[in-house]
Amino acid sequence: MRLVRPIVVLIALACAPAPRETAPAAPEPRIDPAPASRPPVRVPPPEEPVERLAPPEVAYAHGWMPLASTAADRFVREHPTRDGRGVLIAILDTGVDPGVPGLRSTSTGDPKLVDVRDFSDEGVVALARVSPRGDTVEIAGRKLGGFGRVVALNTTGPYYAGTLRELSLGEPPASDLDASGEAVDTLALVVTRATDGWVVLADTDGDGSLAGERPVRDYLLGRETFGWAPPGRTPRANLAANFSERGGEPVLGLVVALDSHGTHVAGIAGAHDLYGVGGFDGVAPGAQLLGLKISNRAHGSVSTSGAILSAMDYAIRFAAARRQPLVINLSFGVGNEREGAARIDGLVDSVLAEHPGIVLTVSAGNDGPGLSTVGIPGSARRAISVGGTIPPVFLPPGPGGAATEIVADFSARGGEVARPDVVAPAVAYSSVPLWNAGDEVKQGTSMAAPHVAGLAALLLSSFAPEQRPAARALRQALMVTARPSPGGGYLDEGRGLPDVEAAYRWLLGGGTAPEIEVTVPGTGTTGGWVVSGPRGGGTGVQRFQLRRQSAGAPVTYALRSDVPWLTGPPTVTLAGETTAVELRYAADRLAAPGAYTGVVSGWPADTLAGPAFRLVTTVVVPAAVADTAIALRRGEPVAPGEALRSFFAADSARPFEVRVSSSPGQRGLAYLHEPGGAPYREAGTRPLGGAGGAAYRVDARDAVRGEYQAVGSAVSGAPISLSAVVVHAPFTIAAVRTGDVASAELSNVTADAVRTGVELRLRGAQRRDTTRASGPAVQRIPFDIPPWATGLEVDVAMDRAQWGRFTDFGVTVLDSVGRQIAQDPLEYSFGRLSTILPPGHGGIRAELTLLPGFADSTDQRLWSATATIRLYADSAVAVAPLEESAASIAPGQRASVRFRLPAEPWPLPAGFAPLGVILARAGEQVWTRETDFPERSAR
Repeated sequence: MRLVRPIVVLIALACAPAPRETAPAAPEPRIDPAPASRPPVRVPPPEEPVERLAPPEVAYAHGWMPLASTAADRFVREHPTRDGRGVLIAILDTGVDPGVPGLRSTSTGDPKLVDVRDFSDEGVVALARVSPRGDTVEIAGRKLGGFGRVVALNTTGPYYAGTLRELSLGEPPASDLDASGEAVDTLALVVTRATDGWVVLADTDGDGSLAGERPVRDYLLGRETFGWAPPGRTPRANLAANFSERGGEPVLGLVVALDSHGTHVAGIAGAHDLYGVGGFDGVAPGAQLLGLKISNRAHGSVSTSGAILSAMDYAIRFAAARRQPLVINLSFGVGNEREGAARIDGLVDSVLAEHPGIVLTVSAGNDGPGLSTVGIPGSARRAISVGGTIPPVFLPPGPGGAATEIVADFSARGGEVARPDVVAPAVAYSSVPLWNAGDEVKQGTSMAAPHVAGLAALLLSSFAPEQRPAARALRQALMVTARPSPGGGYLDEGRGLPDVEAAYRWLLGGGTAPEIEVTVPGTGTTGGWVVSGPRGGGTGVQRFQLRRQSAGAPVTYALRSDVPWLTGPPTVTLAGETTAVELRYAADRLAAPGAYTGVVSGWPADTLAGPAFRLVTTVVVPAAVADTAIALRRGEPVAPGEALRSFFAADSARPFEVRVSSSPGQRGLAYLHEPGGAPYREAGTRPLGGAGGAAYRVDARDAVRGEYQAVGSAVSGAPISLSAVVVHAPFTIAAVRTGDVASAELSNVTADAVRTGVELRLRGAQRRDTTRASGPAVQRIPFDIPPWATGLEVDVAMDRAQWGRFTDFGVTVLDSVGRQIAQDPLEYSFGRLSTILPPGHGGIRAELTLLPGFADSTDQRLWSATATIRLYADSAVAVAPLEESAASIAPGQRASVRFRLPAEPWPLPAGFAPLGVILARAGEQVWTRETDFPERSAR
């Protein structure tokens, strides 16, 4: 999934009206036979103004393409011929719109976007032979005139036609290709073989005729595009054609950027004169780009099976044929469930091992600031994993004046993996398709990775072909010369912000990087992760294994620790293929409820070369589950850009509440992360500064056994004082149904008696479906939405070990005609989609679709996923208890309160059971468990 976040940073704008887009170029002369009579001349309507977030001139003047953060602007000014020229950057993403000003030419006048391809198959058009009748052809029930335009290209045929259904392309406005106001049209296409290859034509001006339409060849042949718009108007989206043949018949794939993410990413990496503003450039204005689409927009911009590897292979072959150095950017990924075990990480590493000159930059992910949130393939060993920063131009001034660049709160953090490697600006004003005008500023580590890809292009263009550094040396150069932020930790930012000039000087001085692989025995991860008891303990041992990729003479490295509680031997000698290293940590120095990270670096005799390897160890000391409220933090200071994490343990089926607060008026954000690092499933990010702070009430259904993280951060230029309290329910809550009787069962898990009162309220209906399938085909679960339903929620869950086989997993709900009701792809092995049903969606047939995206396109093993569908009524119905609902529960004992389920308060659709919520009081707290009541079941 594309890694972009909604904008929450502060921008000081003086938004003047945006200038109009440049008028389109004059069409090619008509070469089709002239009709007997000409239609009357129509005056085209005036071009509509383009409303941008701010005029490009303003964005350029304010530095909203933040090149100064890595000194990229100064590097290009001082070395104008080292601006990426000669280097190819492949953008593996949602597609790149080739018509955006700034993506048309390089600083040397060469074509900027040399090819666009679609590896998602979303744009494949089914073609069938057609025969015209005179000057008319019928396609999908629609008659098109002006077929003489096609005959002029090929007098004998054969001719082919197909259609593009807007409904199959996802949500508008992107899918509203003809700008009709609704994405429900079916657009006709005609294909034939011209003298110079296959071409496609369409009625792009909507006049019902192909007369005057321009034939479009495969983009690689002439970089031609087309789009639908009235005469004189600029198309809102620019489409390109990919042609191939099967058995002598044409195969047409249309490349259309249905998500603006890839176009924005491309502009950061290498735009030149963005939106026609001279000097408004991306990081590497001289580099050329490949726009390789790997995602399916209709299912949530998810990467499809094998698309990442297929696109990488195409980029490698393309660059090799042109003898260009290659940088690949992948601003895509999903959450890690078992670090070190994901299939895509291994496949990517294998490709990079086979091609040591290729640089791959990958966004680390947007699930921070909790630890252990770096996604896949951002955890691939040979890739450059990039976290994100918020540049000063997007921050309000601090108390001392100008703001300081900070690590973005959302930027994923390491844990079991010792990543990210570096950080880069994660906010930028960049290129977007015309249909997305007004959204030029985006944020996310998706924006940081192409910045580093551009830096790599600058460095590669600085050396003659025979002197170009290998990818691992370039990565080392960026890391060794990077600038850490004050108070930044390794798992937050790796080595910090790169300085491209310093990296160039390091490479120029002959810097090298030995290939040493670090793993933790038994886990395969690159970082040590230890969960200690709440009271610490004595001394613990963390073991690492070092593996050299090539044999050689023994080499000795000095070991240096950056913290006093983590120590190792003074030196280690690598003599064979593998070497074991033992580090010791003093757990008794570490107090709950925090996480402590130490780095032991291996230094060669030439210390200017930087560390040859890093042994990163994190010790988590969580607060234990307690019978009373636990104050995790009390007014502790948090500086801008820092994150204060509090770990605490929880039990399954036992609800709890955690409250994070700052002093009144202090601006900050609170976050809750589940065991393993995934953001809390119910809006994990919440604002601080208001009355009561941010409260997370975790239902017994959702409580997971393990260590949660409550995190607070300052998002403005001023520090905040942070407090955090967690309260656990004194009991677990379960539910049982026997016949028409539902029972709420409470088990006291504390050392004291608990007085409680229990209620049951019905809220709607729920069903559960388990899908078992093999291969990448879309799986469909039909269900009925009754007239009384006003809300919809879908949980999709699978085994954590299975998750590593995927690069994405689409979850979409469609109505009876194929329109999207809701969509939210999985980011982990569990995901929740929630939506308010729009008017008119009651009493209809709906469909839940699951689209697996496998890392390996040949993966045909069985997979399974369980979908839980909940329908909510607009009000709850109270159910009277069969006996006294108040009870006193002794320590270790259980109490049960029964309720007779009424005859369905709402008609239940097929396969659904009643859905209710159990409310159990304990003192001033009310604890809940939402559950369904199917026949003969326990929850």
